[in-house]
Amino acid sequence: MARLHVHALRRVPTPHVVAAVCDTSEASASGLAELAGAVPYGSLAELLRDVNPDVVHVCTPAGMHFAPARQALLAEAHVYVEKPFVEIESEARELLALARDRDRLVCAGHQQLRDPAYLALRSRIPALGPVARVDSHFAFRPVGLIPERAGPKALAAHLLDILPHPLYTLANGAYGRLSVSLRARPVASTLSVSGTGGMLVADFIRTSVVGAANPGTGPLEKAANPLLEGWQTAIRGTMGVVRHVVRGGDYPGLAELIDDFYAAVAGGGPSPLSPDHLARVTAVYAELAANVRSAAQRAAARRAAPHESPPGVPLAVVTGARGFFGKEITRELVRRGFRVRGITRAPDTEDPNVHEWRALDLGRPVPPGTFAGAVVVVHAAVDTSGGYDGHQRNTIDATRHVLEGMSAAGVARLVYVSSLSVLRPPRTPWERQNEDTPLAAPDARQFGSYSWGKTEAERLVAAEAARLGIETRVLRPAALVDWTNPDMPGLVGRRLFGPWHLGFGRPGLPFAVCEVGRAAAVVAWCAARFPEAPPVLNLIDPAISTRQRLLQRFHSHGWRGRMVWLPISLFALLFTAARVGLGLATLRIPSRLAVWSIFRPRRYDTTLSARVLQAAAQPESPAAALEPQPQL
Repeated sequence: MARLHVHALRRVPTPHVVAAVCDTSEASASGLAELAGAVPYGSLAELLRDVNPDVVHVCTPAGMHFAPARQALLAEAHVYVEKPFVEIESEARELLALARDRDRLVCAGHQQLRDPAYLALRSRIPALGPVARVDSHFAFRPVGLIPERAGPKALAAHLLDILPHPLYTLANGAYGRLSVSLRARPVASTLSVSGTGGMLVADFIRTSVVGAANPGTGPLEKAANPLLEGWQTAIRGTMGVVRHVVRGGDYPGLAELIDDFYAAVAGGGPSPLSPDHLARVTAVYAELAANVRSAAQRAAARRAAPHESPPGVPLAVVTGARGFFGKEITRELVRRGFRVRGITRAPDTEDPNVHEWRALDLGRPVPPGTFAGAVVVVHAAVDTSGGYDGHQRNTIDATRHVLEGMSAAGVARLVYVSSLSVLRPPRTPWERQNEDTPLAAPDARQFGSYSWGKTEAERLVAAEAARLGIETRVLRPAALVDWTNPDMPGLVGRRLFGPWHLGFGRPGLPFAVCEVGRAAAVVAWCAARFPEAPPVLNLIDPAISTRQRLLQRFHSHGWRGRMVWLPISLFALLFTAARVGLGLATLRIPSRLAVWSIFRPRRYDTTLSARVLQAAAQPESPAAALEPQPQL
């Protein structure tokens, strides 16, 4: 959110200067400072003393807003706090009283209140007559979470993270109903206002308002209203999506709310969000949060308790243990007789396959003892959706910190989870890539932030591990799929509408893939059979060699999608043209992206992968995992 604030501030017309940024991570502070053209600080107290800012933006994680907001108010700064404002009523009262006593303004990140759809809805509410009911509906797809597999506490945490958005648009004094779901589809965010004279619906996804605003009781209204609303949905929804894309896809209303706040600070006016509004939203949020956490606690109590392991069991440390792949890895490690210590930012204490958790941000140096007692470390943590700065911190820097932490703890075995995307593009259409294929050239940025991050991290492992006395086994999984939840790999295609997907290439083109459970079994096998595991392995299922075979396997597990195929060369041309056009429209020069090289089909020698997959599938007793075995 701090980076989104920096980008939004570039569209704030009220004159201002971003003077300083603060993060306890030196790398994060430096990266944000470079983006903002500001001075980095590692301490908020030092920043407040040296800079004496007029406004402080609090973008710390949820549940950690109160202390820095209070500190900033005591330093005579106005404060903009990301949502949720705070999570406890008494904290809200203290901050608001402190702001009132010091004549400071406070605002919260309720940017949907400045969304064009919300403003249009508010302007048309008088036409509805007295308001009888307000409905807020929110269906959200959490990043990195599969709701069907997550435990109650993990679901509750994600639910409470997004709850403020549908709540603060609803908490305006009228009778309201709130519906929030992590599973319902399509993704939606709507606010419906019903009065004695009709109904209007604000759609925050499409930035549009739909509704006839009439009672709908007469014959003509009954017949015409669906046609009118259908036309409004088509025209206004399309225009709203286009505006959202052209503006860069950031949070609609964020820059507008910040500008209103800055204008109030500069002009001595009231905050755009009243203290009563902030107090009311916090009170309702606190009550709902207590109920949600209580329900999650009861549900968690009915689930199986985490496995207990007897004394003397070997310890494996898994980074990214809460992730899609990490969860499967921990399950397989337990099956092979390991005790597991999971490393993640937000532990999932309900996972029965993790015996102990360490809540850590690997973008920072790890505390002493993180890897103490481990016989092997499985480094599976990765940034899957961030930009280049995110991958620098969460992939490259995190790998460096893992190596340093292992060296300090005297742990000498690392199973490093890399990616097939690190290999240089094939030089000929018939080239078969194998474990000896070199990594992408030093300018791997042209292959996207994910491939660049994984490539540089693997280079780091190759350069530093031996110097630190660490043996490595590098696994490069192909695209991971889950048969219980079929989801099209991005290099194969993207969903267009309903069951229809846009496929890249043609059905018979080669594609590398591996089922996540089988891939995790190989990771656990490498951890258990470390001496015999190959130094480098391109992990590919040889039985699924083409796009068509992957789709056939998806269909056998209930997938009902339909494909429309587009030649990769044509897709690359259209995609590049669209990026250039969007860059011209937004006056932003797009970075170089080798689309053809990213999507072009690759052929692999799967001989070694087939042998290891077969070995990992063989049943064995936990004790056998510690016996020396011949090298594969």
